[in-house]
Amino acid sequence: MIKKSAVAASVLVLAISASGLAAEFQPMGALGIGGAGVARTYDAHAPYWNPAGLAFSDKDFSSRVDVSVGIKVNDGLADNVDRLDKIDFDNIKQISGASATLQNATDAVKAISILNDIKEKKGTLAVNGNTVLGFQYNHFATGAFGTIEGFAQPSPDTVNIVPQSAANTPITTAEFAAPFAGSAASSVYFSPDQRTAINTALQANGFTAGQSQDIINGTDAMLLGSGLSSQDVANTLINQITTINTATAANLLENNTTSVLTRSLAYIEFPLSYGHPFDFGTYGTLGIGGPVKVIAGRVYQSQTFLMKSDSVDSSDITSEMTKNYKDSVNASFDLGALWRYNKMLNVGIVAKNLTSPEFDAPDVKDKNGSVIPGSGGKVKLEPQLRLGVAIDPVDWLTLAADLDLTENKTVLGADGYKNRHLGGGFEWHSFSWLKLRGGMYTNLASGGIGPTATAGLTFGTKWINLDIDGAYGLETAEYDGDESPQEARVQLQLNFLF
Repeated sequence: MIKKSAVAASVLVLAISASGLAAEFQPMGALGIGGAGVARTYDAHAPYWNPAGLAFSDKDFSSRVDVSVGIKVNDGLADNVDRLDKIDFDNIKQISGASATLQNATDAVKAISILNDIKEKKGTLAVNGNTVLGFQYNHFATGAFGTIEGFAQPSPDTVNIVPQSAANTPITTAEFAAPFAGSAASSVYFSPDQRTAINTALQANGFTAGQSQDIINGTDAMLLGSGLSSQDVANTLINQITTINTATAANLLENNTTSVLTRSLAYIEFPLSYGHPFDFGTYGTLGIGGPVKVIAGRVYQSQTFLMKSDSVDSSDITSEMTKNYKDSVNASFDLGALWRYNKMLNVGIVAKNLTSPEFDAPDVKDKNGSVIPGSGGKVKLEPQLRLGVAIDPVDWLTLAADLDLTENKTVLGADGYKNRHLGGGFEWHSFSWLKLRGGMYTNLASGGIGPTATAGLTFGTKWINLDIDGAYGLETAEYDGDESPQEARVQLQLNFLF
């Protein structure tokens, strides 16, 4: 037990201490056009997108008030957490004696299959958002640019998965087979090849031919419609249940440490920015700019254990993202360049957080409520680089696209999940009181989140107007028991332009 706890703690510390990230670009003022802003932002948003844009400011003064919120879900975490939530853990950790029912026995198989699926898919859940109060005066700009990124990553335990027959006593093959006795023939779930493979494995590991057939038939009938693939359940019966006769007390399901690690980083940047133009005549104009910025950061992190008596669903995971926090302050600077040719073509590049500012993270507690030594550590904003292009083929139309040149780590550093966005779209601005936007973006660094469509509009006067933008994932995942787009976001922005 001590060894198992030490291993779990070591995994946690490695996952969350001293981690670095290059926070995802928040689409402040650019959501509807596919999140492209590096080469088309010249006003109060320029300190965030590209300070070199201030070199081309065409307004004496501008101010923007912005709020945005979004969620990202991919298969393997939220859907599986909700499946586990429907299983009574107290009824599956011991399935002998009074608990020896077919429902409880197949629920145990289902739970173990879910844990394997979590491990295989490495599903994630993320929330993000921003608030902005920005001011631009000629070639200078300042303000408060707030960002929050929350991320949940599973830490599955597929070793401690054996039900018990009594306290500290693993179930025997006979006790596990007892609830399945007399199961009617069923062939609605497993394929013939799967049935053969399961039968061979069970009999090779201490189950009789009759017990094997009963287990196959009972599981086949009870897990149809479970949401799990028949192959995943077959693998559980072959690889996990067949280890019952070699299990020790340390491998009991009641000792399972499957959890979801959550970490959020909320920070507010206070930049002082300036952009200066250099005229190269027929070769265009080059703008160079940069802010010096103070950053106030708050790191949240916690660990939510799933295999316990208390019910835990996917909405509980998001609520954990803003508990247990620690505040700190740091500083950094950005650099940007923007080349404009003939007022039609703009090409920009920006490098952010060049000093890799760090923020303190709070300690995390284990399943027993004890602080895990070394679990606090630091969260680092690593440098990131983004390229942007904007074209105005006619006076009333802008086409723009952005590409991350760096792969940006997530807040929790999840295996196989990073951010590297490519996005773009158009803005139609034929009238001073109305603009329409459309676009799309996708994550090139991860297959977990599919393409996301964006749209937006601006209405009002040329001096004061309101932006409404949204994003909607084209692929779906399960969250809180319902099918949802893999990504969804909404953004509202009030603009003052003089």
